[in-house]
Amino acid sequence: MLRTLLEVRAEIFRKIANRLTLAAAVWLAVGLGVSASIVWAFAELADEVVEGESRRFDRAVLLWINAHSPEWLDGPMRLLTALGYYWVVIPLLAVAVLAFYLAGWRLAAVLVLVSTVGGSLLTGVLKAVFERSRPEVFESGYKAAFYSFPSGHATVAVGFYGALTLILAYRLRGYARWIVVAFGVLLVLLIGFSRLYLGVHYPTDVLAGFLAAPLWLVFVGAAYVTWLSIRGLRAAEIRRKDR
Repeated sequence: MLRTLLEVRAEIFRKIANRLTLAAAVWLAVGLGVSASIVWAFAELADEVVEGESRRFDRAVLLWINAHSPEWLDGPMRLLTALGYYWVVIPLLAVAVLAFYLAGWRLAAVLVLVSTVGGSLLTGVLKAVFERSRPEVFESGYKAAFYSFPSGHATVAVGFYGALTLILAYRLRGYARWIVVAFGVLLVLLIGFSRLYLGVHYPTDVLAGFLAAPLWLVFVGAAYVTWLSIRGLRAAEIRRKDR
């Protein structure tokens, strides 16, 4: 009887380990495919920027936005763009991490922290590499420092607010889930648009910022699932030896 129970337990552990390995393989395959697509899109975009091929498009879009935007948008756009600055994001990030941790959502707390901090660091490195100057297409009275490509605001919008949206949408059900998704997507897009409205980023800067954050998330996700699979295999092997 005891031997039968031990065999059943060993079989259960073996199946769990196999499932973890399969999950890792699937995630890695999907992650590599998505990563390759994002890397390709970012590389193509960066090449156009470096070669100056996007200059006409960038200027045309900024001029169109400036010519067709009503004056009452100035206040809302400044408020939205403030949501992408670190002095706003860092306190919100601290509150989110603490709230998730206290709620028992420890993986979610780690995810939003790694997503926000890692994405921001990646963008800072890319800015220093490309050294693209800020636009000087029109005067909005708003100033921004450091380089322009890619947009740090766009990366933070996806890395922080986008990650929050995914986490909350995963936990919610019914209409609440779709309301959160719609609000999160709209917020991310509006933060990116605010940088164009204020004339401190080119459209290609914002697009590149939107691409930088998911690339980082895919990398982190693939690393986590791989680690989880290895840990599961080791645990199953240890239990098998102790049997």
